[in-house]
Amino acid sequence: MELIGQAPELTGLLCEAFICEGFVSRGKLIANANVVYLRFDGAWHKLVIDCGVIFWRPFSGEPSRWTIASEGWEYPHVDVGVIAGVVGHRLREYRMETVAAGGSVIFYFDNDRTIAIDNENDASSFRIG
Repeated sequence: MELIGQAPELTGLLCEAFICEGFVSRGKLIANANVVYLRFDGAWHKLVIDCGVIFWRPFSGEPSRWTIASEGWEYPHVDVGVIAGVVGHRLREYRMETVAAGGSVIFYFDNDRTIAIDNENDASSFRIG
């Protein structure tokens, strides 16, 4: 597994936000978790998985939707933390791993919910368990 950036210490921290930014091209959803924005203990973190490489970066400000209308591209946001019921819960742990066609980061919360960000064949998606 190749890791770029510093993987943050999130274990035991309270989840305040878990936002997935998708990518839509000319009305067709290509990826629903192209970029992931996480807020724990007041700090935002940005996660991207691309071809088995996991990128972590600190993020300042609030994530917001955006578009490039001339190209027909949209970057919608989904509040996965609220949908999964993990906002207000502590993160037990997270695991980063690579697989043949990409990589994944799986988050385990204290309410027995999980959120996985999977990148396969250059498209990232979220799974709630």
